[in-house]
Parts: sequence; C-alpha cells; structure tokens
Amino acid sequence: FQDVPKGSNKKAKVTLAGSATNVEKAKTVINNIIMYNHDELTHPGEVHEELDIEPWAYRYLIGSKGSEMKHIQANWKVRVNIPRENSTNDKVLIVGEAEPVSKAKAYVDKLIWNAENNAKGRDKADTATADPWGDEEPVEEWMRGYMYKR
Repeated sequence: FQDVPKGSNKKAKVTLAGSATNVEKAKTVINNIIMYNHDELTHPGEVHEELDIEPWAYRYLIGSKGSEMKHIQANWKVRVNIPRENSTNDKVLIVGEAEPVSKAKAYVDKLIWNAENNAKGRDKADTATADPWGDEEPVEEWMRGYMYKR
C-alpha cells in the first residue's frame, strides 16, 4: 500500500489474489465495508440503517461538542456515521445490532423532526408583539383627557 493522506480523494490500487469466487467475495466485502462500514462476514449480526438527512440538520444530530452523537452511540451501542465531502455514501448511517439500530433510528427521526418544527431564536414566531394586558377596551368619555393623540 502507498501512504494515502486521510481525507484524500486519491484512489489506491489494491490487488486481490486467490480463486475467482473468493476474489469476488472479497471485493463484495471490501465494497460493503467502504459503503456501509460493516459486512456480515466481518461483523456478524450487524445491520445498518440509512437516513436521508439534510446537511443543515447535521448540527442537531451532532449536538453541542458532540454530546448528542455520544448520547446516541452510548445509549444504544451503535455507530453513527455522518457523510463527509469524500464519503462514498451520502446518507447518515446507523450501524449495530438490529433492535438498537431501530431504536436509535426512531430517536434520530424524532430529533430531526423537532429541529424542523420547533423553531428557536430568530426563527421563532414573534410573540413579543402581543399585548400582555389583553385586548383594548372601547374608549369611554372619561378616558379622552388622558389619551395622547398622534
């Protein structure tokens, strides 16, 4: 192998030797590991879920200082992989055993739904313009002396 810098788009040539069936099997395993970060042969019992999440929502999945990512990976014993510029798979992957993967996927779906539907900060609906004293009452004659005309 040549030294290829991490994050490089350079391709490295890999030569596989052996019988034709074993070479094809090895190619399949290598391609699955590159694409999905696991294969049944190398990681028995593991499955993956692909999530189509928009890049703007990655920050909600990662959380502050990676806290959300750590929470998901520690609670459900799964691996979460977010695609980078040079990734072969452009979807978010959750890899692990079947039941924890489905639970982690449900949590991530809820997390992204909340990010899309519960606006905070500048995007939040403006509630400051509402009158805290309630609706205006009709103007009575005694009030006219206290009112300011513009």
